[in-house]
Amino acid sequence: MKKILMIGTGHMGEAILKALSIKLEKTKYKMFILNRNEQKSQNLANLYKCNYLDYKQVINFNQFDIFILGFRPSDAKNFFKTFKLNDQKNKLIISMLNAYTIDTIKLNFENNINIVRIMPNMNASECKSSTGYVTYGVNKNLINIGIDIIKYFGKAYELEESNFSGFVALTGCAPAFIYEFINGFKEFAKECGYDLKQANEFIKDTIVATTNFALSEEYKLDDLINKIIVPGGPTEAGHNVLIHNNFKDILIKCFEASKEKS
Repeated sequence: MKKILMIGTGHMGEAILKALSIKLEKTKYKMFILNRNEQKSQNLANLYKCNYLDYKQVINFNQFDIFILGFRPSDAKNFFKTFKLNDQKNKLIISMLNAYTIDTIKLNFENNINIVRIMPNMNASECKSSTGYVTYGVNKNLINIGIDIIKYFGKAYELEESNFSGFVALTGCAPAFIYEFINGFKEFAKECGYDLKQANEFIKDTIVATTNFALSEEYKLDDLINKIIVPGGPTEAGHNVLIHNNFKDILIKCFEASKEKS
């Protein structure tokens, strides 16, 4: 049985923990979590039926096989000072540290360490994350185990390191931009006198159907837009506001800013 230690369970860490609590095979893996806040660790361990460690204790990291790094990148430097591993060829690091490339992570280990760098999104809590990953190491069996683990919380896409930051912007950050759009949809629905339940139904029906059309290879997006716009009509009036305010350019700038930070 392999032991997994998740270090840091913020919003993303908990989303993954939730998925693993459902999907992880209990006969193959034993799950542990570690946080600064022992009470939080205890609460999460009770909720997701796993084990927790007390940060105040002297921790023997070598009792674990797989490590999921989910703490803040700003805490990485201090953490790695105490993160000492033996037999590194049989250890696996699954890193969610934003902007920490494979090469940056390698600086803290020997050459025979095994690394899977990942970027999931919050849909992991529903086992529907789009997770990009890059790998390094010679223990292919252990690396494949890591890839299987990230597939427990959604779809996994192998990437080149050079494409990783773009993937982060498109899948890791994009949900926040989409939520902002939905937030505006809800606020306008409220102004029009609709209650939250009705607004949610409108959003669900409209966005799901529209997305299916948008992703169909049968249609081009500009053609779909032009089918809805009637000259002098309400759609044209609203669409003109988007065009005049450079809506698409603003969205691309959001992605570019996110990519720079990734």
